[in-house]
Amino acid sequence: MARKPGSKEGRSVNAVLTDPAERFGLPMPFGWFAVARSEELATGEVKPIVLADEEFVLWRGEDGEVRGIDAYCRHLGAHLGYESRVIGNDLRCPFHHWMWKGDGGVASIPYQEKVPLKLSKACDRSLPIHEDMGIVFAWWHPQRVKPLFAMSRVEEVSEQGWIEADYREWIFDVHVQEITENGADVAHFPALHNFPSPPVPEFKVDGYFRYSSASSKMPTARGMVEGKIDVRAIGPGISFTRFWGITDMLMLQMQTPLNAWQTALRHIYFHPADLEDSKVNVTRKLIRNTAIQLEEDAKVWPHKRHLEKPLLVKNDGPILEYRRFYSRFYAQAE
Repeated sequence: MARKPGSKEGRSVNAVLTDPAERFGLPMPFGWFAVARSEELATGEVKPIVLADEEFVLWRGEDGEVRGIDAYCRHLGAHLGYESRVIGNDLRCPFHHWMWKGDGGVASIPYQEKVPLKLSKACDRSLPIHEDMGIVFAWWHPQRVKPLFAMSRVEEVSEQGWIEADYREWIFDVHVQEITENGADVAHFPALHNFPSPPVPEFKVDGYFRYSSASSKMPTARGMVEGKIDVRAIGPGISFTRFWGITDMLMLQMQTPLNAWQTALRHIYFHPADLEDSKVNVTRKLIRNTAIQLEEDAKVWPHKRHLEKPLLVKNDGPILEYRRFYSRFYAQAE
């Protein structure tokens, strides 16, 4: 069968792409994603955000809860992220002062005695919110499906009293899947980062959750030290990397799709409150090394393409296995 001229199937892999999203050709995954730091939303404050190529607005009501809905007022299209006002727990549109509830329904209309029932009802304009560890997380699904899995408690922070050591954030010109697939690509560590290849972990999948563990020797100022790295991931947007041996550290990584070719990446690093001084110094170096490696990856990401059928060899790492797991977060794969 002849291929249609100009179609993706018939196009050369070397074809010039004017749309940056075409370099990856991937949809955006559903899941929980970090959309703000808690400190960015004091009571009564409003914040416009972009998530998965859609605009939303967040606000914190007088009860302390963060709420989120579609950014544009359904009445006549005013953007609710600018010049709007929080009154009680609702958000007032700056244009005609319609009051919007966090469930997406209309609370009141100043020149209408009674809100029509169909407007007052909760609707899929609402953005499900979960707040924990100083981060506001939002659930996004292209079909506005309600959350399919819940956020889990982080024992180190919620029960063991680990403290925040550092926070960093970036925006990279890369599809969100490439951020986490990077960890499965073990062959790039010595080539790009001049760092020993980590052992290939055997990762376990439990529904929308992923777990992996690997032990290896890690270089330090005191020589090689036996270390262990455990990773537990909640969907495509959140993972916790626990470092043992070389230091006691937990890295919370949050990758959030802004659109099909840009991703916001946030890191929070935690360690025990009573961590010994020598390990605090190691933790600081580990944090710096993480940032350096990201900056090295960032030199490659803006120019690469996602290949559906890459040429892989045995020691490349579990890239295809990881892609099979990740595919469950694309709506068409449900």
